[in-house]
Amino acid sequence: MLHILIWLQYFGVFISILFLSLCAYIKARLLGNKKRAVPLFNRDCQIAIVGGGIGGVSTAYALLHSGYKNITIYEARDKLGGNAKTHIWQNDKSNITTGLSVLAWPVIFRNYIHLLNELNIPTTTVELPFFIHNKQDNSFFAHRKQHIHTQQYNTNLKRWSRMVNTVRWVTEYFNGKEASLYHFTFLNPFNYISMRCLSFCFGVSNRFWNHIVVPMYASSFLSTKLSFIPSSILPTIDSLISLQPNQIPTMQTWLQTSIDVFDKMTQGATIKTNHPVTKVHIQRKDSNHIMITINEEKTIYDRIVFACNADATVNALTNGHTKISSLLKLMLSNVTYGDDDDLNLLDGIIHRDINVLPAEYAKELCCDYANYIDLKYDSRNQCYYHYNTFILSSWLPNVHAMMKENQIEHKTMEPMLVTYAPYNQPGPKIDEKKIFGKVDNRRAHPSLSFRNQTIALLMRIVQGENGMYFCGNAVTPANGHDLSLISGFAVAELIGAKYPFSENISALRDYNRFKRMCVN
Repeated sequence: MLHILIWLQYFGVFISILFLSLCAYIKARLLGNKKRAVPLFNRDCQIAIVGGGIGGVSTAYALLHSGYKNITIYEARDKLGGNAKTHIWQNDKSNITTGLSVLAWPVIFRNYIHLLNELNIPTTTVELPFFIHNKQDNSFFAHRKQHIHTQQYNTNLKRWSRMVNTVRWVTEYFNGKEASLYHFTFLNPFNYISMRCLSFCFGVSNRFWNHIVVPMYASSFLSTKLSFIPSSILPTIDSLISLQPNQIPTMQTWLQTSIDVFDKMTQGATIKTNHPVTKVHIQRKDSNHIMITINEEKTIYDRIVFACNADATVNALTNGHTKISSLLKLMLSNVTYGDDDDLNLLDGIIHRDINVLPAEYAKELCCDYANYIDLKYDSRNQCYYHYNTFILSSWLPNVHAMMKENQIEHKTMEPMLVTYAPYNQPGPKIDEKKIFGKVDNRRAHPSLSFRNQTIALLMRIVQGENGMYFCGNAVTPANGHDLSLISGFAVAELIGAKYPFSENISALRDYNRFKRMCVN
């Protein structure tokens, strides 16, 4: 009965959002959108950005490149970066900083790749093989080992491949053959068929879904709730991380870390780290005169960009006694996050305890694999869960450079690891003396639900309301560095800036696709 009420509430909110969006759209078409602020062409105006992740920083970058002079970024933490977190590892001979999350990207991240070229950030190509270990069955599934233990999945692999190719063929029919994260058409039927439902239709077994699909893709989505993801995304996922053991995932990464990227992007902006925004008050004198104050500070801003999680946005506006439209409040209040219903990837333990890896494969894993996934089954609750260990020292370029400089071999160095485990299951045994911190993913990754995606597509109706703009993964259809980057560019353009990479045709095409999907 409780589940029925939850679903009724879910769909009730969904229908309400659609109804209010339709009313707002019709009103705007007939009478004009009087709440939307006009673009600011005065380059001396004051613009505040709440959130120092890639979405907020890209907004600042585009504004600065268009000549806006007074850009202030508020960041609650002690440094910029958002989900691109870093950690300083202490070694005997030297310390080294590495990324902990948002570590690599595919070649279809065209805007992010062009950004790095513009900033002269050196990158390289890396292989990221996975190793899934099922101790209860005494079996494993791993890239590079297509002839060992994987034959039991051959039938399912063929069915999965057939399913991906079918979706790819239909998607290319509607969108063309150029691969892009931003292809979208309402005519594609796979936008409305979930990935799990389609896998049933193609005969993919529950065992394959639970043993292979969920563990492997959960590391990318940072969620194990993959059933309701629209199947139209399958070709993109498959091109990033193939389930075929002979196709090793290949991506790009920095030679150092993301720190240089954020530093260079924000040159010319005022950065206020350790400044959580708890109050935002907006007063509109007339159609062109908007006064915005933050945390009761003296500075008065002309526009504000929220590039933080939806909860923080709602709280700041509520605490500041700012009146917002019913539609905007309903949408922001109903953005759901992975930690609302998935306890598997909330906290990553930063450590150097090699014993979290199986002794018989430990040396091989430390040298050759990016992810070790320990698959388990809870017989009491009849569900699968897993521990996911990111083996950073096996592939990060700056770690390899440090090892070469100091003549250190993989076999002799303690590995750099981040292990995720579900809250409601026994955790892996890790030596406390070798634990150095934690990665906190709360409110970091919105759920890939149909409702969240609908909210993202409808945010265009409320962008610019009383001088407020919204970007970042809270208001985009999925999680991704390139997606949040482009959302920041789009918001900057709404304020009055120009898209910064118009000379790059392929990046521009992706940008225009995103605008058609979420802005125009």
